[in-house]
Parts: sequence; C-alpha cells; structure tokens
Amino acid sequence: MQFIFLGPPGAGKGTQASLLADLWQISHVSTGDILRKAISGKTSLGLQAQAHVEAGELVPDVLIMALMREYFGQIDRNQGWILDGFPRTVTQAYALDELLSIVRQPHPRVVFFEVAPEALVERMLARGRQDDTRDTIRRRLEIYQADTAPLVELYQRRKCLVKADGNRPVEAISHYLQHVLAQHQAKALA
Repeated sequence: MQFIFLGPPGAGKGTQASLLADLWQISHVSTGDILRKAISGKTSLGLQAQAHVEAGELVPDVLIMALMREYFGQIDRNQGWILDGFPRTVTQAYALDELLSIVRQPHPRVVFFEVAPEALVERMLARGRQDDTRDTIRRRLEIYQADTAPLVELYQRRKCLVKADGNRPVEAISHYLQHVLAQHQAKALA
C-alpha cells in the first residue's frame, strides 16, 4: 500500500493520512512534520529550511529531496506508506519517481483533496500553528496554485489520481477513501 495525498494546505491530507495509516498499520510520511522536526532540532537541513518556512515559501526541492531520502532510509518501505505533503512540485514528482525506482517500489495511487478556497484559510487559522498567519496562509495558497496544482494534471495523465471532496466531514472522507483505496489495492494485487 503506497499512496500520495495531494491537495492545498489545510485540505485535510494530514488528518486522513494519520487515520488511514493507523488503520492500515502503514507509515504516515508527513513532509510538514519532518520539516518541523528538522527545524526544531536545529539540524543542518532544518536551519536551511527555516527561512523559507517562516516566509511562507516552499522549501527548495533540493532540501526536501535530501530530507525525503534520509527519511525513506529509516522506514520499512515494504510495510506501506502514505506521503502527505510530498511531492509539492513537478520536479519533486520526477525525483520521487527516481527514488521509487532505486528502492524498487511501485508508483503509488494519488488522492487529490478538493476543498473550497475560503474554507482553507479558516481551517489553517483554527489549527493554531505559530507559522499560520492570515498573510502567510494566503501566500502558501498562491504558491500552491503556481507550483503544486500542476501535479493534479500530471497524475491524471498517468491515470493514478482519485479525487476526494475535502469539504465533507472527516468520517465521511475516511470511509470513502477506505473503500476506494482498498479497491485499488485489491486490483494491484490481482
């Protein structure tokens, strides 16, 4: 079971990834958590990423890929995983393809969380993170549209994209994803 959860900041990717990873006993690989841990731990990569995060910018691909390679080396990849917040750019998507090829992992199913833009700002403000200010959130959403939204088209062309209505209640989304992703897994094993 390998999945990518894709969508704008505040779309519910992390919530669903956490729920489903616990349910299926697979790794939840959150780029945001990895970044926050590296920043709070004042690691070399964390210090480099901190300025970008504080400005509401995407962390450069080279830093994200270094963090992901390091993290992928620490988890049991054969157990399964959900990537949450990665890839965020087309460049990262191709780098992930290369990494998966090296570690002999199949390409994952991609879940795209669609959420009304006005709901995203309120959700992110409500979670109370220190780096979530109204201006920073709006900047992240602008960057998402420019850099991350093109991934939807890329994965649609590859015919591996499933859409989820992120405006629905958490339980309804989780139930839908369990059903759809279990079907995908069954087809992959057949």
